[in-house]
Amino acid sequence: MPEIKPTLEQLNQQLLAAESAGDPSKQGIALNNLGNHYQERRDTAKAAEYFLKALGFFSVLQDMERRATVLNNLGGTYHDAGQYQKALEYFALALGTYGSLGQAFGQGMAVNNLGGVHLVLKRYDDAQSQFRLAATFFHNAGASSWEAQALENLAATQVARGNTKAAVESYGRALELWQNENHPERQAMILNRIASLHSSAGENRRAIDLHGRALALARQAGNLPVEASTHTAIGRIYLELKDWKTAQANFEAAVKICEQCGDTKGRASALLELGKLNLAVGSELIQSAAALFKEIGDVVGERAALELIEAQSMSNAKKP
Repeated sequence: MPEIKPTLEQLNQQLLAAESAGDPSKQGIALNNLGNHYQERRDTAKAAEYFLKALGFFSVLQDMERRATVLNNLGGTYHDAGQYQKALEYFALALGTYGSLGQAFGQGMAVNNLGGVHLVLKRYDDAQSQFRLAATFFHNAGASSWEAQALENLAATQVARGNTKAAVESYGRALELWQNENHPERQAMILNRIASLHSSAGENRRAIDLHGRALALARQAGNLPVEASTHTAIGRIYLELKDWKTAQANFEAAVKICEQCGDTKGRASALLELGKLNLAVGSELIQSAAALFKEIGDVVGERAALELIEAQSMSNAKKP
């Protein structure tokens, strides 16, 4: 069952009760909770206001653990607001505070967040170093799922740098961790990412094999959107290979699954690919017709077919 979160009214009542009791620790907790409430709703100005107030309480109380939490929250808020320099400053302060406490997990969270900001800023060397360090912190803390996520972030950075080989290795390490955690959904998602890298390198058969494994895991997890997107990815490869029948079967399977689970975006993507397939098949048929007209000496028929091909080429050339 989803977690039932307190309403804004309840959070304000919590703050009033803490103020009435004159308890600064509870006031700081209530202010942090209000900050979380506004951050979840992307009201970054309000979130920052409450987090800064909470930070003041925990700093005076020298409650370093809660201070580190609020510093991390502030970093996240400024990241959401696109104020990346402030985000870096607060994540760095959180990292130092967690370090003074000897908390490997907290250090992992903070340095992973620093990597995320540097990735957005396209400072790939810094991002890679921080994601590697985050994975090490999470490993030392025994937080396997967080270690896997840090490795996925590292892989995404390596992809952005064009280092496909390193990205495949990082995704592979993350995959092993998710296997140990018995998490088929995340395994499927990573296998799809690795497959897309192989597909981009022209290694289509390897990509199809990996997508097939992902498809089985998505079904095992009961994740219909991932199952549908995997069918679409497989269909794209067969479309490139001009295996029209297999491509169509995968695109149609994706459409059906998306209709079943209400995934509108996934359905639109699959329908778009079906449209590309029909255009490709139509173009091939028209070319065959032109060749046959030429063979029998039907100049009028051949010209009509060639004009259709030319019109389609001009239409494609106009598309952005």
